[in-house]
Amino acid sequence: MQIQFPQSFFWGAALSSYQSEGGNFNSDWAIWEKEKNLQPAKLASDHYSRFREDFRLASQLRLNCLRLSFEWARIYPSRGVVAEEELAHYKEVIDALLALGIRPLVSLHHFTNPIWFAKSGGWLKSSNIDSFLEYVSKVSSAFKDKIEYWLVFNEPLVYIYNGFLRGNWPPGEHSLSSANKVLDNITACYEAAYQEIKRVYGSCPSKVSFSKHLRSFYPCPRFSFGLNRASASLRDRIFNNSLLERIARSQCMDFIAINYYCKEYVQFAGPLGKECEHNYHQERRNYMGWYVYPQGLYELLLRLKKFNLPIIITENGTAEEKNSDYKEYLFTHLKSIGRAISAGVDVRGYIWWSLIDNFEWDKGFSPRFGLIGIDYTTLERSIRPFALEYAEVASSNKLEI
Repeated sequence: MQIQFPQSFFWGAALSSYQSEGGNFNSDWAIWEKEKNLQPAKLASDHYSRFREDFRLASQLRLNCLRLSFEWARIYPSRGVVAEEELAHYKEVIDALLALGIRPLVSLHHFTNPIWFAKSGGWLKSSNIDSFLEYVSKVSSAFKDKIEYWLVFNEPLVYIYNGFLRGNWPPGEHSLSSANKVLDNITACYEAAYQEIKRVYGSCPSKVSFSKHLRSFYPCPRFSFGLNRASASLRDRIFNNSLLERIARSQCMDFIAINYYCKEYVQFAGPLGKECEHNYHQERRNYMGWYVYPQGLYELLLRLKKFNLPIIITENGTAEEKNSDYKEYLFTHLKSIGRAISAGVDVRGYIWWSLIDNFEWDKGFSPRFGLIGIDYTTLERSIRPFALEYAEVASSNKLEI
């Protein structure tokens, strides 16, 4: 059996600046690593210096798009101060991609903030929104003739959940009221950023959205008088639906960008519940301990059809130890996308996380998500075998199953 994808389909991979570039010492994560004695990013994968090599490898893999991010703290090392040399660096980055015929999708915020912004109250203060909008205006003006697709924020609810509820990311809070305040500020900022990019671009083509993390929530099968099911349903409504519906009402979304990785079993622990800690489940887990569930991507794509917007999967991927597991994950998720397209869902592209192995936040360097492996002693790059099979799909627009 063969699945045929649209001729204009985006086949890509993703990167984020802090996780891959190295040397982002003006970002709040650099301070956090020291405070919490975490493995530091330091040089990361040295993509900042080796971006041309990485892009050549992406081209060898027949990718036609790449999702990357700009580091706000590099471009604005101090409030209101633009580092023109860093802006010039990102122009070289984008030009290198375009020269290879690879379309850039650029994220403006991928979890990290400048230290000066964090110290001034960060996203807890609505008065700080203007600083981010200044950055948005500057960057979109500088790249309006080079970049069509913008992702203003990456996974805002993941950022809020880890930074303001769980407290395992900066700024390390455990406050529902703070989380709600940040959500309101980021939502307002996103809508204002959308309008600013549209103003800057005028009649020039622009597509603006944000990457939304989605997860398949299922109740823990342990008997709970229906409480586990209620918690799973609430998590689905809050973490999967609410923000998308809120932004859709504002009509500030040109396409839906989703990141999908796994299934989560939910057990009751208060109304919102928590991830099930019991090993009752027989499904395969990846290196991260995540339940692999490609059917969930199909189910969620069908649900997104109601928004009547094009969809790009801006992250999907896995960390494994065996090539066969990478291949199985990739092909089963592509099959789910093919099924969704056949069911009338307007999916325009698929982007694997990640192009190269990189720094995975509080998990450090041990998880390996890359199409391209990194030897962190020598920083030598090597294409993983499953990536070559991905290249065959990307070059033919066909999946043999």
